[in-house]
Amino acid sequence: MTIKVLIVDDHQIFRRGVRSLLEDESDMEVVAEAGTANEAIDLVDRYRPSVVTVDIRLGNMDGIQLVRILKGRQEAPRCMVLSTYEDRQHLVGALEAGADAYLLKSNSYETLPDTVRRVHEGESMLSQELISLMMDEYRKVAAQQIHRDSGLTAQDVKVLRLLAKGSRSLDIANDLAMTEITVKRKVQEIIQKLNASNRVQAVAEAIRRGVI
Repeated sequence: MTIKVLIVDDHQIFRRGVRSLLEDESDMEVVAEAGTANEAIDLVDRYRPSVVTVDIRLGNMDGIQLVRILKGRQEAPRCMVLSTYEDRQHLVGALEAGADAYLLKSNSYETLPDTVRRVHEGESMLSQELISLMMDEYRKVAAQQIHRDSGLTAQDVKVLRLLAKGSRSLDIANDLAMTEITVKRKVQEIIQKLNASNRVQAVAEAIRRGVI
């Protein structure tokens, strides 16, 4: 089966490089190139590509918006973001829009043909450099969920971390700009939320749950 690919990028030289790379593969056909999102939408309607490679920067409409539009269709193509951006905002935005892969342009030439095949077959792909970023994002979301489930506030967690370090109520009050009386009341609230008997057990329970 020939994999039909549409290349969407505002740099013609990059598009031509990707085209040359993919057309060396016997099972791939670059059906068209687009320099803007609107042009890409028209070409998707005309050629019905299986895989669309999308740059983030595309002028009036960015690549993330384009991915969201394409993935919202009944017969949506597989969408691969090829970008220079390796920050959390663009990565998470692209994945939330429905992107099937996110590759950095810095290493895409070596892995692109194989990634196109794997994405076409239904896999989801990330550049190796981005995996640790996504793991950090997962841990952050998981920690937030744990905090919500436990009923602990962000301030409660700060108090628990200081308790875990052996800080006294006066020390915690100074660190968090609170009165010592407020800290003692806060510690009792935390103990109750964690169903513990004392501050030591509260810290142990917070560690067990992954709160701190």
